[in-house]
Amino acid sequence: MARKMLTLFSIVAFAFFYTFSVSHAETVTSGKMFDSFNKKYKQENYDYKNGSFQLEDVQTFNLDQPITVKNGNDQVQVTKVQAGIAHFQTSRDGIFKKDWIDYAYYAPEANLILTEGDVMNVKQIKTYEKQHTTSVKLELGPIVGFMLLLVIIPLLLAYFWTKFGYSTLEFRLKNNLLDPDPKQH
Repeated sequence: MARKMLTLFSIVAFAFFYTFSVSHAETVTSGKMFDSFNKKYKQENYDYKNGSFQLEDVQTFNLDQPITVKNGNDQVQVTKVQAGIAHFQTSRDGIFKKDWIDYAYYAPEANLILTEGDVMNVKQIKTYEKQHTTSVKLELGPIVGFMLLLVIIPLLLAYFWTKFGYSTLEFRLKNNLLDPDPKQH
């Protein structure tokens, strides 16, 4: 009976911790914000991998104090900002792959992409940034493994050759088989 209770308790605990450990962040795959950032990253990165872009944990912030942002030659007042985490990949020559995680800020009223400098004084955005981190990770492609093999295999061969290689000079020295100096005869 105790085993059954322990098993039942273990299953319930596992289900509870699994449920609360899985991220419930919503991924955005369409809309004006998605299209604007997808276009931006395609233009900025020539090695952008099509279809890899995702926006996660998008939140809309109604600003207490509007911010003034430059749009071309005009000044625009922004009272609402959408913030999200942008995930995309780049693949240079199909070998060097990078995973990018970046902040994405968007003004839906003006259909305008905002920079971190535009929203750097907004307290709501600062708390959002503290909850999320950004990074760039380089994935090691097949060429890196091949290049490592080009270095490691010759080193291994050199080690085994010097360690276990047959040396006739060493054999002759150990067995006192060196020919005497021919000039002395």
